Amino acid sequence: RKTIKLNNVKTLVLDEADRMLDMGFIDDVERIIKSVPNERQTLLFSATIHGMVANIIEKYLNDPVKIEVQSHVDPAKLIQGYYDVPDQLKFSLLVHLLKAETSGLVMVFCNTRHNTDFIANNLSGNSIDAEAIHGGFTQKKRNRILEKFHTQKVLTLVCTDVAARGLDIQDVSHIYNYDVPTDPKDYIHRIGRTARAGKEGKAISLVAERDKDHFKKVIEVNKVEIRKKTLPKFEFIKTDYKIKRDYKKKNRN
Repeated sequence: RKTIKLNNVKTLVLDEADRMLDMGFIDDVERIIKSVPNERQTLLFSATIHGMVANIIEKYLNDPVKIEVQSHVDPAKLIQGYYDVPDQLKFSLLVHLLKAETSGLVMVFCNTRHNTDFIANNLSGNSIDAEAIHGGFTQKKRNRILEKFHTQKVLTLVCTDVAARGLDIQDVSHIYNYDVPTDPKDYIHRIGRTARAGKEGKAISLVAERDKDHFKKVIEVNKVEIRKKTLPKFEFIKTDYKIKRDYKKKNRN
């Protein structure tokens, strides 16, 4: 639309570069780079440097200084496990684990906004203090929910992968993958939320039949050992669809 002038840009920041390019924004990124002055400082942040990210560095960065940060996650203190569970029992198992395990802050990852809303509200309906967070919320609302989580006013955060990267969340003791991520690399980002700064953590995946192909790729791509856990005895909990409808109505306001 030619409504913004970039000729005075002094610093160009490419944050989450690998994620941007994986999502198909290479043409947009290159268009922006070509629109700013050649004389500038460029800062590129990326969890991984390969493929298109490496190409961007070679093509557009002039004598870059590479700074690597060691992982804060201690693999020796991270317990990874999974339950082979029928899809209709996933929610019931999650409620059982949240109530049975001694935990600090808990993050429950879902693949979609709809599932995130649905799970968070049904957890609340079963006396578990939970809040949802995903990209459908305004930044102001996300900040408010994260503040409640940071200060432990809410102990369970149900989220999409919007919370898997770029957020400084401490004292998370448990990660539950309610949905196995479709991108196997996202599994590493999710479990990286726990077992930080010398503390122990658990990462538990609930694997139904529809998750098995994605779960197989998680293991193969990331070369991780995830031990199968014995399914405990727990009662079936029916999800309350009225809660879901009321919640969606509330979020429109």
